[in-house]
Amino acid sequence: MAIPVLAEIVETKDLVQTVVFAFVAGVGVTLIFSVAIWGAARFTDLTLEERRVAAVAAAGVAGLALLAVAAAVVIGVIVMTSK
Repeated sequence: MAIPVLAEIVETKDLVQTVVFAFVAGVGVTLIFSVAIWGAARFTDLTLEERRVAAVAAAGVAGLALLAVAAAVVIGVIVMTSK
C-alpha cells in the first residue's frame, strides 16, 4: 500500500532552475567584468604607446562592459524584489 504524499518539502524543479540560473549569471557577469578589466588595461597600454584610436576603442569596450555589468546587477535586483 502506497503512502500518500501530503506535502512536497522541496520543489526540485525550482531548486535546480535556481542553481542553473545562479551559475550562468555568476559566470556571465564575471566574464563581462573581466572584459572591462581587459579593456581598461589595454587602454592604458595603448595610451602609453600613443595609439590614440585603438586606446579609445579599448576604452569603449571597457565602458560597454561596465554598463552591461551594471545592467545585470539592476536586472538581478528587480527580479529578486519582484518575487
